[in-house]
Amino acid sequence: MEARAIVKELTESGCLVKPEVAESLSGTDLKQIRRLPATPLVVNETFLERLRDHEEDIVTETSLEVEKHFAGGMEEKDVEDFVAYFNDRITRIREILRNRRELENAMSIARLEEYGEKEDVSVIGMVRDKYKTSSGRWIVYLEDSTGETKILLDEEDGEWLLEDEVIGISGVTGDDIIFANEIVRPDLPITRDVTTTDEEVYAVFLSDIHYGSIDTLDDYMDRLAEWFTTSEEAKRVGYLFVVGDMVEGVGNYPGQREELEVEDIYKQYERFEEFVEEIPDRIEIVVIPGNHDFVRLAEPQPPIPEDVAPRLYDRDNVHMLSNPATVLIHGHAGDPIRVLLYHGYSMDGHIDEIKELREKAYDEPHHAMVDYLRRRHLAPMYGSNLLAPEDRDYMVIDEVPDIFAIGHSHAFDVANYKGVNLISAGTMQAQTDFQKRMGHEPDPGEIAMVNLQTRDTTVKEL
Repeated sequence: MEARAIVKELTESGCLVKPEVAESLSGTDLKQIRRLPATPLVVNETFLERLRDHEEDIVTETSLEVEKHFAGGMEEKDVEDFVAYFNDRITRIREILRNRRELENAMSIARLEEYGEKEDVSVIGMVRDKYKTSSGRWIVYLEDSTGETKILLDEEDGEWLLEDEVIGISGVTGDDIIFANEIVRPDLPITRDVTTTDEEVYAVFLSDIHYGSIDTLDDYMDRLAEWFTTSEEAKRVGYLFVVGDMVEGVGNYPGQREELEVEDIYKQYERFEEFVEEIPDRIEIVVIPGNHDFVRLAEPQPPIPEDVAPRLYDRDNVHMLSNPATVLIHGHAGDPIRVLLYHGYSMDGHIDEIKELREKAYDEPHHAMVDYLRRRHLAPMYGSNLLAPEDRDYMVIDEVPDIFAIGHSHAFDVANYKGVNLISAGTMQAQTDFQKRMGHEPDPGEIAMVNLQTRDTTVKEL
């Protein structure tokens, strides 16, 4: 914002701006003046010095732009919607794959008829089916909009392959089959610039509070709210991301009523509203739903409705978005930081399908997150989550994120993959009876903080 426009706004509000400071006024100054209990009568050098000294350690200027978001849609779906949905997935991931050197000359599957045996070919398609042969290798049926072909894969490659994922294959033709030399996945680029901010500002990640449950750790939430308002450390926080399951919900599973402290879902959300109202309004707050929240279970999930949590919609610094969603933050002074948010409902089915993930991803969810990024999709296998075939596949990871945050597992985990900060945001709920039966130990009370200036992640324990 230009100094002239700032002077005009202050003057119209009844403030006298002295000429010696008029040209030096910044958007940060204006933002802090707006937050004062009353508009100052005079803005001079002494006033500005006090204002800036008082706020020198506080992040006062933030910015947030929604890049990818599903606003909602509940109309009935038919077969044609599913066909269009999967065609959209193939089209968009194919564009990513075509940037790979191995697939520069990829052809449509129909064109394979023009080739004889023992010729080098490459194709891109979606896995329709697969089965293991008696020799331990895999036969895979790959299809695109022009046709279908069979692929022969080695045992390890076949084990990692998922139905409905989009891949590239380079190999040699045989009799009505391709002998694969390499599976090419869309994956992230090997090298790319790491985006940072000029100033030290932090983004905080929180998930799976489950307000309303008898196991919700209210004392942890009280400590967190106090930390936001009183801690010197929190003065550099500019962004808070809440990655789903704010409440326990009602009727999510048999016998849930016995595990509820608050049975009215609207009163559950009132608890969350009260927490948010304690957070300083200089902090931008992004909220997405999860599988316990009061929205449809099928993904993409629309934002939590306004009539369910009206006090959140009344706050200018709260952004109620879909699951998944992508936002660009702190771009007012340079390149923005891209943050991909996904609650993670597909993770259960995804992990269960792959032996290596079953062995470690429940305790260290970043392994599943890396796999999502390699496949450039948040639910590559149909059936790993409930799916709504909207006008496009909102689960495709088109743009490479700088930060990828997930919830759902209740396991706290941070890692880095090819320059992307990976955050599994843990929980604010103690171990439930179901988790005890499953032998799953949650990690409550741990908060991830990403320094956007260095992209380092630290852990705050409550």
